[in-house]
Amino acid sequence: MLFAIITFVILIALVIIRRAELVAFFARMKFQRGDLEGALRLHSIANRIGKLRDASLMYYGYLLLRDGQLELARDILTRASLCAKKPPMKKRIKAMLAIAEWKSGDLDTAIEMTEEAMVDFKTTNLYQNLGLMYVLKGDARRALDFNKEAFEYNSDDMIIMDNLAESYALYGDTEKASELYEKLLLKEPHFPEPYYGYGQLLVKKGEKERGLELIEKSLEKKFTFLSVLQKDEVEKILAKIKEV
Repeated sequence: MLFAIITFVILIALVIIRRAELVAFFARMKFQRGDLEGALRLHSIANRIGKLRDASLMYYGYLLLRDGQLELARDILTRASLCAKKPPMKKRIKAMLAIAEWKSGDLDTAIEMTEEAMVDFKTTNLYQNLGLMYVLKGDARRALDFNKEAFEYNSDDMIIMDNLAESYALYGDTEKASELYEKLLLKEPHFPEPYYGYGQLLVKKGEKERGLELIEKSLEKKFTFLSVLQKDEVEKILAKIKEV
């Protein structure tokens, strides 16, 4: 009987001590079910009621980025970086802080931070982020070389495939770009970039009808604050093409 009571007391103590992490766990479940608002609400509660670990703070910062709350995301991610002890975690957090810089309009700083994060540390996410940033910078040769390297690292990743296709298009190799886009679309990507990217390329090549179809299809996909273009921007692009 005494053992059972002691065990119960210990369990209650652990729940109290780790209550913030428990709430953060349920927040992650909310997001996995597509409820960003609910996940942010629970993470906010978790952040208030206890000390979150670096991984939970990083996840919270990522959700804030997706929601466009840049300043709060910076604060949370900076806290996560200060809490982090292991270099790989610090690099992941730095890469997320770089995204905040990009979305704030400082692409050069974002590139520099991501390059620093990738020193002796390679992940698919880092290849995705830096590959996209090089494309956005407009440095065709650099973007193409890096995204070829990224494709060698993970040829199955759809974001890396999209970055490489965009790099070929930027470099002027429309045939290679089209070939890669066709392979990517067979995977039915859930994000809008490949559809409007390839759609615009086809319009430029004179295949206006199919190009318009793909741009229209991109509007059916989920846009987030981290999308390269927002839905209203793609709608404007579509309207301008239809006017011609």
